[in-house]
Amino acid sequence: MRILIVGATSAIAHETAKRFAKDGAEFFLVARSPEKLEDTGNDLKVRGAKRIETFLLDVTDLDRHQEMIETAISTLDGLDMVLISHGTLGDQQKCQVSVSETLKEFTTNCTSVISLLTILAGYFEQQKRGCITVVSSVAGDRGRQSNYVYGAAKGALSVFL
Repeated sequence: MRILIVGATSAIAHETAKRFAKDGAEFFLVARSPEKLEDTGNDLKVRGAKRIETFLLDVTDLDRHQEMIETAISTLDGLDMVLISHGTLGDQQKCQVSVSETLKEFTTNCTSVISLLTILAGYFEQQKRGCITVVSSVAGDRGRQSNYVYGAAKGALSVFL
């Protein structure tokens, strides 16, 4: 199994990857923190992963999505599965007074995922097989004043899915 994980250092992604590592999966791990990415890769290797490749990416850099996906496909000689599990719970107070903060949170939690999905869906459609899994949030199902920007972004993502 050849698996691309975006947001590979998130707790959910790491726990999910452990399940596949024991079966000898090959991973292309993507995250923004080199230290956490290395730690995650090392842990999966110990747990039985056949291969670990890594790629540093800030998901808000939408122009690098195509490059990252093409690199994953060529490095692993194809993909069987993708897990998208990145996101941030931003500072609601900052978002309430800054359009740029609000847009940054939307880009991280929604637009970046839509960008990745658009590219990946085309790849898997052409390949005629594969699986894409996306982690959203229950915050997208119910609005809360304390984190409505995050909830709105996750809600938009959930509707897109």
